[in-house]
Amino acid sequence: MRMTVESRRSKMVTFRVSLDEYHSLEAACMERQVRSISELARAALRQWVKEASPPNPLDNQLQQVERRIQALAGELERLQDLVQIGKTIPRGETAAQ
Repeated sequence: MRMTVESRRSKMVTFRVSLDEYHSLEAACMERQVRSISELARAALRQWVKEASPPNPLDNQLQQVERRIQALAGELERLQDLVQIGKTIPRGETAAQ
């Protein structure tokens, strides 16, 4: 991520960790090839905030609309099949005969 004037980091968040936690964080940085514990913590917090944010009510409504459209598409296919069957049956006969 490239730093721009608007995204320059000007605020600081500080918290304490135990020596064991610090060593675990250092190891995690090395495993993930992250430059610093700050960068690791920043990425982890961004991910946590993203996952913890409340669901958008429009997402649920959109999923409902998508399900209804899929159901309608299925019914449309079924009706098209019935129309095709009707075209192949001579007049005066039924499909059950």
